[in-house]
Amino acid sequence: MNFEEKYASNSEEKILIRKIDDLIKRSEKNYTALYSHFLTPAEQTLLIRIEEFYGQISFDGGYDEAERRICRVCAQDYAEDPGLPVELFQIKATSASAEISHRDVLGALMGSGIKREMIGDILTDNNNAWFFCHRIASDYIEINLTSVGKYRIEINRSELYEIPESKMEHISINVSSMRLDSICSECFGLSRTKAAEIIRKGMVSLNWLVCDNVSKEIVEGDKISMRGKGKVRIGPIKGMSKKGRLFVEADKYI
Repeated sequence: MNFEEKYASNSEEKILIRKIDDLIKRSEKNYTALYSHFLTPAEQTLLIRIEEFYGQISFDGGYDEAERRICRVCAQDYAEDPGLPVELFQIKATSASAEISHRDVLGALMGSGIKREMIGDILTDNNNAWFFCHRIASDYIEINLTSVGKYRIEINRSELYEIPESKMEHISINVSSMRLDSICSECFGLSRTKAAEIIRKGMVSLNWLVCDNVSKEIVEGDKISMRGKGKVRIGPIKGMSKKGRLFVEADKYI
C-alpha cells in the first residue's frame, strides 16, 4: 500500500496528496520552494498527518488567523523562495448604506469565473470587504470584479495592516470539564450530545485544523470554530464551583 492509499479516504483526498507529493519532488529537483492553491482546514489536517511530508510542508494564509491557507513546499534546506503568492484586496461599495456579506463577496468571485481554491479568507465590515487571493488570479480579479451583490464597487490592492480588527463578544461559560465537546456545547448553545455529534462529523476546527476528538483537552488561547455556528477564543479558567464545575472566560467572534 502506498502512502496515498494509507491516508486518503476518497478520490479528492488522493488527488490532493498526489499534487503535494508532486510539488515536493519538483522542489527537491529544482532547489526552490513551491506553493499550492488555498486549502480548507480539513485539507490542511490531512496533509499534516502524512508522515512522509514531515519537515517539507508548512501553511500560510496571509495573516495570523487565516483559516484557508496555502501549503508551502520546500524539500531542500537552501532552496530559493519566490515568496508567498498571495494578494490582499479591499473592495468598497460605492453606496455608503450598503452592507456587504461574506456570501456576497464569494458569490461575486465565483460568478466571475474564479475557482474557490484561488480565494483565501474573506473579511467584511459594513460596506467594505477584504479578501486574500492567489497571485495567479489577482490581475483577472482586479479587472473583472466590478460589483458585489446589487452594489457597484471599487477594488484596490491593500496592505495587511488595513484589515479590520475582529469584533468579539465577551462571554462566561460554566463547564463540567475542558473537553472539546463540553466547551462547544456551552459556547455554541448546543446539548453536549449534539456538540459531540458535530465534532465527530469533522465540522469543528481547533486552531485552524479539523479536530474530531470529542475529549480533546482545551487550554487558554485555543481558537475553536464550528461550521455554521461561529468561532470562539478560549480565555482563562476563573474559578470552580463547589460541585467541581469550571468557570471559563471566552471571546466569541461576531
